[in-house]
Amino acid sequence: MRIPVGAGLLSCKNLIRMQKAEALQVESTARPRPVRSKPIPRKGKIFAILCLPAVVLAVYYAPTLTSFGWHIIHGKAVDYRGLHVEVPWGWTADLTSVRDDFPANPQGITLQKPPRTLNIEARGPELIYINLLLPDARSSPQQQAEEWKNLFRESHPGSDFDLAAPASSPAGIDCLEATPKTKERGAPSGAALACISLQGGWLANYAGSGANVPLFMRVIGGLKPQR
Repeated sequence: MRIPVGAGLLSCKNLIRMQKAEALQVESTARPRPVRSKPIPRKGKIFAILCLPAVVLAVYYAPTLTSFGWHIIHGKAVDYRGLHVEVPWGWTADLTSVRDDFPANPQGITLQKPPRTLNIEARGPELIYINLLLPDARSSPQQQAEEWKNLFRESHPGSDFDLAAPASSPAGIDCLEATPKTKERGAPSGAALACISLQGGWLANYAGSGANVPLFMRVIGGLKPQR
Protein backbone atom coordinates (compact mmCIF):
# COMPACT_ATOMS: atom_id res chain seq x y z
CA MET A 1 0.00 0.00 0.00
CA ARG A 2 1.41 3.38 -0.95
CA ILE A 3 1.41 6.30 1.53
CA PRO A 4 0.75 9.70 -0.05
CA VAL A 5 3.67 12.04 -0.03
CA GLY A 6 1.61 14.80 1.61
CA ALA A 7 0.58 12.53 4.44
CA GLY A 8 4.22 11.56 5.12
CA LEU A 9 5.32 15.17 5.32
CA LEU A 10 2.43 15.98 7.66
CA SER A 11 3.36 13.18 10.05
CA CYS A 12 7.01 14.32 10.10
CA LYS A 13 5.97 17.85 10.92
CA ASN A 14 3.74 16.63 13.73
CA LEU A 15 6.59 14.53 15.13
CA ILE A 16 8.98 17.52 15.11
CA ARG A 17 6.40 19.68 16.87
CA MET A 18 5.89 17.03 19.55
CA GLN A 19 9.63 16.75 20.15
CA LYS A 20 9.96 20.55 20.47
CA ALA A 21 7.06 20.67 22.92
CA GLU A 22 8.61 17.90 25.03
CA ALA A 23 11.99 19.67 25.01
CA LEU A 24 10.40 22.95 26.12
CA GLN A 25 8.52 21.13 28.90
CA VAL A 26 11.71 19.44 30.16
CA GLU A 27 13.60 22.74 30.03
CA SER A 28 10.86 24.54 31.96
CA THR A 29 10.78 21.85 34.66
CA ALA A 30 14.61 21.72 34.98
CA ARG A 31 14.96 25.49 35.32
CA PRO A 32 15.12 26.35 39.07
CA ARG A 33 12.53 28.69 40.38
CA PRO A 34 13.83 31.90 41.95
CA VAL A 35 13.79 31.80 45.77
CA ARG A 36 12.40 34.89 47.37
CA SER A 37 13.89 35.77 50.76
CA LYS A 38 11.41 36.78 53.41
CA PRO A 39 11.94 40.26 54.82
CA ILE A 40 12.99 40.47 58.49
CA PRO A 41 10.09 41.61 60.63
CA ARG A 42 10.36 45.04 62.19
CA LYS A 43 10.24 43.58 65.69
CA GLY A 44 13.21 41.35 64.87
CA LYS A 45 15.25 44.33 63.68
CA ILE A 46 14.47 46.30 66.84
CA PHE A 47 15.36 43.30 69.02
CA ALA A 48 18.71 42.84 67.23
CA ILE A 49 19.55 46.54 67.52
CA LEU A 50 18.81 46.53 71.25
CA CYS A 51 20.58 43.23 72.04
CA LEU A 52 23.78 43.78 70.07
CA PRO A 53 25.18 46.50 72.39
CA ALA A 54 24.29 44.38 75.43
CA VAL A 55 26.17 41.39 74.01
CA VAL A 56 29.21 43.52 73.19
CA LEU A 57 29.26 45.02 76.70
CA ALA A 58 28.86 41.57 78.28
CA VAL A 59 31.87 40.26 76.36
CA TYR A 60 33.97 43.37 77.09
CA TYR A 61 33.23 43.18 80.84
CA ALA A 62 33.40 39.38 81.01
CA PRO A 63 36.10 39.33 83.76
CA THR A 64 33.99 41.52 86.05
CA LEU A 65 30.86 39.45 85.40
CA THR A 66 32.82 36.24 86.06
CA SER A 67 33.95 37.56 89.45
CA PHE A 68 30.41 38.64 90.29
CA GLY A 69 29.09 35.18 89.40
CA TRP A 70 31.79 33.51 91.50
CA HIS A 71 30.71 35.42 94.61
CA ILE A 72 27.05 34.59 94.00
CA ILE A 73 27.93 30.88 93.98
CA HIS A 74 30.66 30.70 96.66
CA GLY A 75 30.10 33.72 98.88
CA LYS A 76 32.74 35.99 100.44
CA ALA A 77 35.17 33.42 101.87
CA VAL A 78 36.55 29.91 101.44
CA ASP A 79 38.02 27.40 103.87
CA TYR A 80 41.45 25.94 103.23
CA ARG A 81 43.18 23.42 105.47
CA GLY A 82 41.78 24.90 108.66
CA LEU A 83 42.06 28.55 107.56
CA HIS A 84 39.08 30.81 106.86
CA VAL A 85 40.19 32.95 103.89
CA GLU A 86 38.33 36.09 102.87
CA VAL A 87 37.81 36.57 99.12
CA PRO A 88 37.28 40.32 98.47
CA TRP A 89 34.79 41.59 95.91
CA GLY A 90 36.35 41.60 92.46
CA TRP A 91 38.53 38.59 93.35
CA THR A 92 38.04 34.85 92.84
CA ALA A 93 39.63 31.78 94.43
CA ASP A 94 40.99 28.85 92.44
CA LEU A 95 39.08 25.97 94.00
CA THR A 96 40.44 23.42 91.54
CA SER A 97 43.82 23.38 93.29
CA VAL A 98 42.02 23.02 96.63
CA ARG A 99 40.18 19.91 95.47
CA ASP A 100 43.41 18.39 94.10
CA ASP A 101 45.41 19.23 97.23
CA PHE A 102 47.64 16.64 98.90
CA PRO A 103 47.42 16.33 102.70
CA ALA A 104 51.14 15.67 103.10
CA ASN A 105 52.15 18.36 100.59
CA PRO A 106 49.63 21.23 100.47
CA GLN A 107 49.70 23.24 97.25
CA GLY A 108 48.13 26.36 98.74
CA ILE A 109 45.22 28.47 97.57
CA THR A 110 45.41 31.32 95.05
CA LEU A 111 43.16 34.37 94.96
CA GLN A 112 43.06 36.26 91.69
CA LYS A 113 41.80 39.69 90.71
CA PRO A 114 41.31 39.73 86.92
CA PRO A 115 41.31 43.00 84.96
CA ARG A 116 37.91 44.66 84.79
CA THR A 117 37.67 44.45 81.01
CA LEU A 118 39.17 42.63 78.03
CA ASN A 119 41.05 45.78 77.02
CA ILE A 120 44.37 44.69 75.50
CA GLU A 121 46.10 47.47 77.42
CA ALA A 122 44.74 46.30 80.78
CA ARG A 123 47.19 45.01 83.35
CA GLY A 124 47.41 41.31 84.10
CA PRO A 125 45.71 39.66 87.07
CA GLU A 126 46.75 40.41 90.65
CA LEU A 127 47.48 37.40 92.84
CA ILE A 128 47.39 36.42 96.50
CA TYR A 129 48.89 33.05 97.43
CA ILE A 130 48.38 31.44 100.84
CA ASN A 131 49.81 28.14 102.08
CA LEU A 132 50.47 26.32 105.32
CA LEU A 133 53.81 26.38 107.06
CA LEU A 134 54.58 22.71 107.62
CA PRO A 135 56.84 21.58 110.46
CA ASP A 136 60.34 20.63 109.38
CA ALA A 137 62.58 18.46 111.58
CA ARG A 138 65.69 19.93 109.94
CA SER A 139 64.96 23.58 110.81
CA SER A 140 63.09 25.61 113.40
CA PRO A 141 60.13 27.87 112.51
CA GLN A 142 62.44 30.91 112.79
CA GLN A 143 64.88 29.34 110.34
CA GLN A 144 62.04 28.57 107.95
CA ALA A 145 60.94 32.20 108.09
CA GLU A 146 64.45 33.37 107.30
CA GLU A 147 64.75 30.92 104.40
CA TRP A 148 61.44 32.23 103.06
CA LYS A 149 62.75 35.80 103.18
CA ASN A 150 65.99 34.81 101.45
CA LEU A 151 64.06 33.21 98.60
CA PHE A 152 62.06 36.41 98.22
CA ARG A 153 65.23 38.51 98.16
CA GLU A 154 66.77 36.28 95.48
CA SER A 155 63.70 36.61 93.25
CA HIS A 156 63.67 40.40 93.74
CA PRO A 157 67.31 41.56 93.43
CA GLY A 158 68.28 44.93 94.84
CA SER A 159 69.39 46.13 91.41
CA ASP A 160 65.75 46.13 90.23
CA PHE A 161 63.71 46.44 93.43
CA ASP A 162 63.63 48.38 96.66
CA LEU A 163 63.27 45.93 99.54
CA ALA A 164 61.91 46.97 102.93
CA ALA A 165 59.45 45.97 105.63
CA PRO A 166 55.97 47.44 105.04
CA ALA A 167 55.09 50.56 106.98
CA SER A 168 52.26 48.73 108.72
CA SER A 169 51.46 45.03 108.98
CA PRO A 170 49.13 43.03 111.23
CA ALA A 171 50.43 41.95 114.62
CA GLY A 172 52.36 38.68 114.66
CA ILE A 173 53.05 38.79 110.90
CA ASP A 174 56.51 39.35 109.43
CA CYS A 175 56.58 40.80 105.89
CA LEU A 176 58.98 41.99 103.20
CA GLU A 177 57.88 44.30 100.40
CA ALA A 178 59.53 44.84 97.01
CA THR A 179 58.73 47.77 94.73
CA PRO A 180 60.29 48.24 91.28
CA LYS A 181 62.83 51.03 90.95
CA THR A 182 61.71 51.91 87.44
CA LYS A 183 58.04 52.55 86.68
CA GLU A 184 56.24 52.58 83.37
CA ARG A 185 54.83 55.95 82.42
CA GLY A 186 51.10 56.09 83.10
CA ALA A 187 51.02 52.66 84.76
CA PRO A 188 50.08 52.19 88.44
CA SER A 189 52.90 51.35 90.81
CA GLY A 190 53.42 47.66 91.40
CA ALA A 191 54.36 45.79 94.55
CA ALA A 192 55.25 42.30 95.72
CA LEU A 193 55.11 41.04 99.30
CA ALA A 194 56.09 37.92 101.19
CA CYS A 195 54.58 37.45 104.65
CA ILE A 196 54.82 34.69 107.23
CA SER A 197 53.10 34.04 110.53
CA LEU A 198 54.81 31.59 112.85
CA GLN A 199 51.95 31.82 115.29
CA GLY A 200 49.28 31.17 112.66
CA GLY A 201 51.39 28.59 110.82
CA TRP A 202 51.01 30.03 107.33
CA LEU A 203 52.82 32.03 104.67
CA ALA A 204 51.47 34.33 101.97
CA ASN A 205 52.60 36.13 98.82
CA TYR A 206 51.15 39.07 96.92
CA ALA A 207 51.86 40.43 93.43
CA GLY A 208 49.95 43.30 91.91
CA SER A 209 49.18 46.97 92.25
CA GLY A 210 50.53 48.93 95.18
CA ALA A 211 47.03 50.30 95.72
CA ASN A 212 45.82 46.85 96.80
CA VAL A 213 48.54 46.23 99.40
CA PRO A 214 46.21 47.36 102.25
CA LEU A 215 43.60 44.90 100.99
CA PHE A 216 46.21 42.11 101.05
CA MET A 217 47.09 43.06 104.62
CA ARG A 218 43.41 42.87 105.53
CA VAL A 219 43.10 39.39 104.01
CA ILE A 220 46.11 37.91 105.81
CA GLY A 221 45.22 39.78 109.02
CA GLY A 222 41.86 37.98 108.96
CA LEU A 223 43.29 34.48 108.49
CA LYS A 224 41.74 32.57 111.32
CA PRO A 225 41.09 28.90 112.07
CA GLN A 226 37.73 27.56 110.93
CA ARG A 227 34.95 27.73 113.48
